[in-house]
Amino acid sequence: MSYVAGPLLSLTLLLLDVFFYDPAAMHLRQLLWTSVLMACAIAAPAPISERDFDTKVETRRWGAYPRYGGNDAYRVAVLEARGPPKPAPRPVAKPIAKPIAKPIARPPARPVKPAAPAKPPVKAVAPAKPLTKPPAKPGPGTPPPPPPTKPGKQQCGVRNGKGKRAFDVSCSANSLTLNGVTRSITKVDEKEQGNSAVTYKVNGGWPDPRTGQIYTAYAKTGKRPGVTFDEEIGWLRRVDQLLANGAWDGHNFIVFRGVSDKVKIHDTSFFMTLYPLMEKGDVKGCEAEVMKKFDLIVEEAKVYVKKFKTLHTDIQPGNILWDKAGNNPTLIDWGQATEEETWDSTVEAKVRKQAEFSHLKGAEKLCHDLSKS
Repeated sequence: MSYVAGPLLSLTLLLLDVFFYDPAAMHLRQLLWTSVLMACAIAAPAPISERDFDTKVETRRWGAYPRYGGNDAYRVAVLEARGPPKPAPRPVAKPIAKPIAKPIARPPARPVKPAAPAKPPVKAVAPAKPLTKPPAKPGPGTPPPPPPTKPGKQQCGVRNGKGKRAFDVSCSANSLTLNGVTRSITKVDEKEQGNSAVTYKVNGGWPDPRTGQIYTAYAKTGKRPGVTFDEEIGWLRRVDQLLANGAWDGHNFIVFRGVSDKVKIHDTSFFMTLYPLMEKGDVKGCEAEVMKKFDLIVEEAKVYVKKFKTLHTDIQPGNILWDKAGNNPTLIDWGQATEEETWDSTVEAKVRKQAEFSHLKGAEKLCHDLSKS
């Protein structure tokens, strides 16, 4: 407080002297000013001229002490009592024990497979051309084969790309429309085809024109356009097997009843019993077994003579269908039938002789010597 009050009072008196200057009272103001300054000097402690920040000891100017290079008696007394400052010992840092790092276990390296030696480049082998047998020479009386179909012109199906119907006997599948009925047809096995005609299986059957009942059916057309079946149509109609006939896309067609669930004799279980005999070379034993079926064939031909006055004159394995056991024959393909009014021993002998020759001696004979093959 004394450090501030003295200077403020001196400043106040100085300002009064400046602004209110009066020569008459000048002496009085000087005395008053001097008294105030003396009182402040006596009452206030000596000002601190400096501070020893190292030892935190106040320095006061009280006397001269040359021994200590100054005139501060208070500081001299403190320093003599304290003595020289002792440096504080620094704490010893404890060594930090580093954990011993465990070695990282690495998986064993996989063995490297040796590279396979490079294979020499394989030269491309040209595909072998299929062996084609030369066509068999036509026999006497055989019509010439149909002209080959030009590439890109063959069209199979109901209509070709130009909106026109296309029928080609070289197609395995096609379609047929007769009397307002349209069916898809599929060619049967080539082994069952004739020399001048192509036979198809009618998919979905064909309706009877009189009753509308659907029957298993087959269709036949000539290998060349223009072939007619007038004679066969008459016999099929006579034995009640004709379903439809007419022209379609330049070809003449006949549609006739087929036989359901019956096959050629080669696909029966009976024919399987002939193999052991043929493998032994016992042709006579095989023929004896086949002859047991002739009575059934003769009886079937007799039914048509008595019922329709018609005799089937082309009795051969390809024109007879059998059940799987080989016990129930059905005659098909009536193209060479003849009219026969009565059934007698002469007609029976004729039918039996034809069946024996075609089954045992002809081109379709059933028994062969397989022991030498």
